[in-house]
Amino acid sequence: MTDPQGPRHAFRAGHSGLRPEARWPTYLGIIGLLLFIIVALAGGIIWYDARKSSELAFAAAQRLMQEADDKITDRIRLLYDPMYAIVGIASLVPDLTGPTADENPSAKALLYRALRIYPQILSIYVGFDNGNFLMTTHIAGDKAPALREALNAPPDAVFADEIITTDPNGQRSAGWIFRADDGAIVGRREPAPTTFDPRSRPWYRAAKATDVVQHSDLYIFASSADPGFTLSRSFAGPTPGVMGADLAAVDLANFLRRQRITPGSTAFIFSRTGEILAAPDRARLAKAVGHDGEIKAVPPKIADLHDPVISGLVAAYQDHQMVGTRVYDVAGQTYIGRVVDVPPRYGRDQLLAIAVPVDEIEQPIVNIRNDTVLYSVAFLVFALPLYVTLVIIWIDRRLERHNGLSRFRDDG
Repeated sequence: MTDPQGPRHAFRAGHSGLRPEARWPTYLGIIGLLLFIIVALAGGIIWYDARKSSELAFAAAQRLMQEADDKITDRIRLLYDPMYAIVGIASLVPDLTGPTADENPSAKALLYRALRIYPQILSIYVGFDNGNFLMTTHIAGDKAPALREALNAPPDAVFADEIITTDPNGQRSAGWIFRADDGAIVGRREPAPTTFDPRSRPWYRAAKATDVVQHSDLYIFASSADPGFTLSRSFAGPTPGVMGADLAAVDLANFLRRQRITPGSTAFIFSRTGEILAAPDRARLAKAVGHDGEIKAVPPKIADLHDPVISGLVAAYQDHQMVGTRVYDVAGQTYIGRVVDVPPRYGRDQLLAIAVPVDEIEQPIVNIRNDTVLYSVAFLVFALPLYVTLVIIWIDRRLERHNGLSRFRDDG
């Protein structure tokens, strides 16, 4: 007897289930779709991460440079403020500004104490309107060997006192007394003829024109032949004159050398007229030239340095004549630079500049990003086969369950 539902049952049974070999296109399609979704998500995350990493690197660079220029400005303030106070107050003390100050033990003790407490002060001195000159130099720190050689001082000398006097015939002579740290005399240089006259020096002329502390431009010190700056103030009295204190530019350069945000970064101070006033390389600070019989400092121009990083940042600043942060390229490498004004009290028309290679800022962030991507890919490589296997098993069971239900309904 023929089952009237036989053909219909056979048709439904033949189409409700798939043979194993017919299921693979479905599996491959589902797996491909999953892989596409995973790759798209991973690629999107990597792209977004790379973009945000670059933004984070620039933000980090700006923050680090802001902190660096604040630190350097604070250091400049710490270098100069004690000198302003010492020169301003000392110029009002008769014992320190009198013609016989070099013979006053109390006055000498005060000078030695000030030089010990503030090692950035190279020398403290007094020049008089009659041409006499008294100076105490501190032989200490990194510059001590060069100072001893320049002054021909004994190895154990810590202080050097120079005394310049003029005899009735107008002949000038300079003598030196070298002292240990406790003030004991350890050597002398007998007076010898000299042409040095404090009244012709720029720090003296500037101070005589006003009654406030003056900050000199960069020039060469007559005693040590090093470039530096002088703070000076005039004083009145029986023998009027000028009190001065020297800051060697090498001290500022040494500090700038230590202010490295990254290995390839640099910090320097330049003028609005395009001259380098302080740089990590001491040799670039200044070059001495003779002019009218007086040695002065001629700070090198930017072009004289042949440093494309410094030249590029200064050029970027000069294009807009605005302080702030800017990005520029040098020989295919991108730098982020920052230029800020040095307070006028610590240098007229001076600017502090910091330049940092962007790739050195980005590199730590890039390394973290690459490590994250590597670990993510490694996890996917190991986890994806298991995930695909579980998906195939789940799909296969769903199909078998669907086939079983279909047969049950047809048999019923």
